[in-house]
Order: sequence, then C-alpha cells, then structure tokens
Amino acid sequence: MSPSENFAETASRIAALVDKSIEEGRIGDFDDDALGQALAALVRLYVAKAESGARLMPVGRNSALTPTEIAIAALALLDAGRMEVFELGLWEQMGHVRPARQTSLIDHKEGAVA
Repeated sequence: MSPSENFAETASRIAALVDKSIEEGRIGDFDDDALGQALAALVRLYVAKAESGARLMPVGRNSALTPTEIAIAALALLDAGRMEVFELGLWEQMGHVRPARQTSLIDHKEGAVA
C-alpha cells in the first residue's frame, strides 16, 4: 500500500471512529495530547501542501464542520500560535500563500454536498 493510500485509509478510519465516539458521548476516551499531536501534524501537512501551490479545501468530501466547530478550532490554533484575530487579518494581507478561497464543498465543481 502506498503512503497516499495508507493515509487515505487511516483518515477514513479516524473520521469514522471520531464520529461514532461523539455520537455515543465517548469523547473522554481520546487522549488530549494524542489529539493535539494529530491536529498539529495535519496542520503541518496542510500548510506544506498549500505552500507548494496545492489548491486545498480544508474539509474533505463527505465531511462537514459547523460554524461553531470552525470558530473553536480556529481560535484554539490562534491561541497556540499566540496570535490575535487582528494579526491574522494583517498576515492574510501581507502573506504570499493563501489557501484556496473555495472553502466549501458546495462551491466545489464536483460538489459532494457536506
């Protein structure tokens, strides 16, 4: 199995495990440090691909995040980087790398609805 296939399979298994655990109210089963480690690794991969010119959507097909989930995660990442929302706005204006503005699956041409 190629690294790409392994990654895709692992991502699908993790997504299913997380969805089931949230549905069953078993989020306490997940170690906080392991969650942070996984999130940081995925953010690093996302940024590396964005910096290489890839047009990425932050949420994959058959996945969805609520505005609340997006806000909580974004604020936590800003806190981790000791950044304020204002600084993020400045960085966006001065930065040379911007993730694709097409951030919704609804806007995506292939358009699997989230």
